[in-house]
Amino acid sequence: MKTKRTTQGKIALFKALFTGRCDVYGTYDIKTGNARQEKATVTDTVIHNHLGGRKPYGVYLLDEDKTKAIAVDFDSDDANPVLEFVKTAQHYGFAAYIERSKSKGYHVWVFFDCPVLAWKARLVVSEILDEIGQPNTEIFPKQDALQEGQYGNFINAPLFGLLVPQGRTVFLNPDNGLKPLPNQWDVIENIVRVSEQALDMIIEVNDWTKDRVATPAPDTSPDSLSRTFGLPPCAKRMLEEGVKEYQRVACFRLAVAVHKAGVPLDAAMAALNVWALKNQPVNGKSIITRREIMDQAADAYRRPYRSCGCNHPAVRPYCDPACPLNKKADRTA
Repeated sequence: MKTKRTTQGKIALFKALFTGRCDVYGTYDIKTGNARQEKATVTDTVIHNHLGGRKPYGVYLLDEDKTKAIAVDFDSDDANPVLEFVKTAQHYGFAAYIERSKSKGYHVWVFFDCPVLAWKARLVVSEILDEIGQPNTEIFPKQDALQEGQYGNFINAPLFGLLVPQGRTVFLNPDNGLKPLPNQWDVIENIVRVSEQALDMIIEVNDWTKDRVATPAPDTSPDSLSRTFGLPPCAKRMLEEGVKEYQRVACFRLAVAVHKAGVPLDAAMAALNVWALKNQPVNGKSIITRREIMDQAADAYRRPYRSCGCNHPAVRPYCDPACPLNKKADRTA
C-alpha cells in the first residue's frame, strides 16, 4: 500500500535528516551554477522551495563540533569506488546511502541518531576511504570543529525538485545497477541511523584513535567490554580470540551478553562484524556472514534472555573456572 505523505510531512522528514546549522544555508544560481551563502534561518519555506525546484538548499552539517550526518563527495562518474565504500561500511556494521549528485559524481551519506562528535564520524569515514584506496576524497563536514566566527562548508542536499526528474540528486539502488530507487520518500523515511556508541566501538576495535583529540574515545573494544560493560569472562574471550565452531550459536550468545550489558544493537553489530574476522572455522566452513550476524543479533535483542549458555559446546571451551556463572552451571548440569 502506497503511503500518502503531506507536503508538511515531507518537509519534516527531510529536515530531520539534512540538518545542521539553522542560521545559515547554501544555495546556487540555477542558470549559472554559481554558489553562495545565505545568512538566514533555515525555515520550512527554504526546504519547500528546494523540494519544489525553485531554490536549491545546501546544508552546513557542522554545528560547533557535532553533526547528524556525514557525506562523502565522489567527484567522478566511476561508480566502483562508491560501491566499494558502501560495501566496506556494511562490513563495519552501518548503512551508507548513495545519491547521484547534481552534475557529476555521487554523494554517499551516513546518518546518526543524534548529533555526534564530528571527529569520530570523519575518522571512521576517512579510514574507510584509505582502506578502499580513495584517501583524497572530500568529506563533509570538512572540519572536526568550528572556531568562533566560522561557518564551515555546505553540501547540496538531495531531492532538488528541478533535477529529480532527470535522475539527479536522487538516491540510487546499489543492488540494481545504481538505478534511482522507485520511491525516494520511502528511502528517506526508512533511513537506518548510526549511534555514537557504534562509532566509538568501531574506532576502538580497529585502533583508529590516531591521537586526533586530547580526550580519547570511550574504551568499548571487544577486549575491554568486560571491564566497561561487565561481560562474563567467556564472552570476553570469545570476542578477543574468535571461535572455530558453532559460529551462529556463539554469535547469538555474544549478542545476548552485550544486550544484557546495555549495549545498543547497532554497536553490538559493529563489534560482531569485527569479531567474525577473527573466527577460524574448521572443516572448510566459511566465516559467518553479515546477514547471519544481523539475524542472530536481532533474535538476541528481541527478548530479555537471561541464560549465558554456559553448558553449550559453543560457550563451554571459553568458560573461566572461577566465574560464578560457570559454577552455577556446573551445579545445575
